[in-house]
Amino acid sequence: MNVTAGVGERARHTFVPHHARGASLARTHLLSGLRAAGVDAELAGDAVMVVSELVGNAARHARALRDTLIEVSWSVLPDRVQVAVIDGGSAETPTLRSADWDAVDGRGLQIVAALASRWGVQTEDGRRRVWAELVAATDAGRLAI
Repeated sequence: MNVTAGVGERARHTFVPHHARGASLARTHLLSGLRAAGVDAELAGDAVMVVSELVGNAARHARALRDTLIEVSWSVLPDRVQVAVIDGGSAETPTLRSADWDAVDGRGLQIVAALASRWGVQTEDGRRRVWAELVAATDAGRLAI
């Protein structure tokens, strides 16, 4: 299933502030970019949720890039959307963990893992890139491969 109408790969990126407001700005930029690329609403909504969680995690747990910023990038492919958040890294690598049922936070990567077909972390030259790939569902409800 195509997530876009006649679109090849389109890659974009933006920089957002390294604080809680950065997630809101990232959501706005990403949603605008995905709509412009013709990505269906359900997949775009999932991608926006994933980026929001990743930017929130970067703001809370990692150092900023230059000028107190976090980079957000995305690529639109015929059957999937790839998103990434690049920060200045931290002493700990992001890992999936369990949260108590009444915990206020700690579920960000659980949400990412539930919505993404795959995700991961790459570190290079003091920069950390947390990425996720979201695949469009077919009309039959299975994932497009």
